[in-house]
Amino acid sequence: MKKYIILSIVLCLGFTGNLLAQSIVPDTLLFVFKLHGQTRKYEMSFREKQDSLYLYWGIERNLKWQSGSYAMSPESISWGTRLSFLQPEDGKHVKLSPEETVYVLSHSAYKQLKEQHSFVYNRTTYSVQERNEQALGYPLIHVKDAMEGGEMWILDNPKLPLVWRMRENPLGINWEVSIPEPSSL
Repeated sequence: MKKYIILSIVLCLGFTGNLLAQSIVPDTLLFVFKLHGQTRKYEMSFREKQDSLYLYWGIERNLKWQSGSYAMSPESISWGTRLSFLQPEDGKHVKLSPEETVYVLSHSAYKQLKEQHSFVYNRTTYSVQERNEQALGYPLIHVKDAMEGGEMWILDNPKLPLVWRMRENPLGINWEVSIPEPSSL
């Protein structure tokens, strides 16, 4: 029990001071990717800067720290219609097109999801399934593509509708987010 109390305190202290992260995500999240039998664990953090949303990523590979970022413009955050599956490359700082987001839904797609219980992203319609899981104190909205079977679990928060988990992705890129242990950072 003492271990859980300490873990709860550490998680509470791990939240950042900026407005976006204050009520949504800890400073750093661990994205665990699975592709063709391989597993990669990326440390990622979201930051607001000059009306844009940045995703900073890092991974230790071959005893070297690799890092980069993705930038989402105000347009992509508001109206984006596609998830980017661009593979991270060391030292690359990618500005996504106004149609793209990375690991989050746009505000318009999230609004469509909440109002219609379905939404279209990457020209694919996802419909709500059961809702019985939580992450970071928010419900996860489970959606599924009826055509190809792709599934996402989306953090039910309008400020940052994070794709917490992806399964059966037709591209083969699946992931799940977790909160890293304090000793691993």
